[in-house]
Amino acid sequence: MKKIQLLFFLVLIACTVSCKSGKNQTVDNNPVKKFDEKTFDPYFKGLGTEPFWNIEVGTDFIVYKDIDNNLEVFPVNNIEKAQDANIQLITAENNNHEIRLTLTQQECSDGMSDNTFSFKTKVEISGKDHPLTLNGCGNYIVPKKLQGKWELSHFNGNEIPENKYLKTPYLEFEDEEQRVTGNASCNGINGGIFIQNDVIRFSKLAVTRMMCVHENMEQEFLAELPKITNYKIINNELQLFSGDVLKMKMKKKH
Repeated sequence: MKKIQLLFFLVLIACTVSCKSGKNQTVDNNPVKKFDEKTFDPYFKGLGTEPFWNIEVGTDFIVYKDIDNNLEVFPVNNIEKAQDANIQLITAENNNHEIRLTLTQQECSDGMSDNTFSFKTKVEISGKDHPLTLNGCGNYIVPKKLQGKWELSHFNGNEIPENKYLKTPYLEFEDEEQRVTGNASCNGINGGIFIQNDVIRFSKLAVTRMMCVHENMEQEFLAELPKITNYKIINNELQLFSGDVLKMKMKKKH
């Protein structure tokens, strides 16, 4: 009987040690993201002139440059809307400083050029011997990952073969400017877009007026575009949503 009890005790100790060993080998599935200037893809750019400075905002980092071109990177902590829906607050911090960025949707001039911006930009940096408060202007931009030509491959759950229509609908974002061109399956389109983070909205789309004698899906495509509210890019595929509903998938052509 004593041998059985001793054996049971040894097995219990072995199980306990094994469990602790297993816990020590737990893999961290959420590693800290590292900043890479080559792959950094901002969606907002701001600047100021007294003194000269500029700022770039991405999904994970804020990059600030001062008048001497010194660069400081801040991992993003939080993004929130203030009570006023036209104001967005972004906070970030590194080992030395904290930055608080306030973006107010209001026409803004940098005072040095003829450029007009859509947002007033306030930057507050604490943790320095002399905390900084800077005021300037800025705009949301089309990030690099979205720039290029995207051709429709799926529409409302249905696959669109490349050769189904004489012209397959496509959208093209040429540069950082919030503009879009493309084709709706017959007529060309051109207009403005609104982008903030993963939000995208198409507005004031102009459509050419060619007579469409070949089979096309222009009417359906144009009816859905104004309903699009947000997007994702996964494995070189642009996904366009209306709320939580996936409406279109598009493949990058170049």
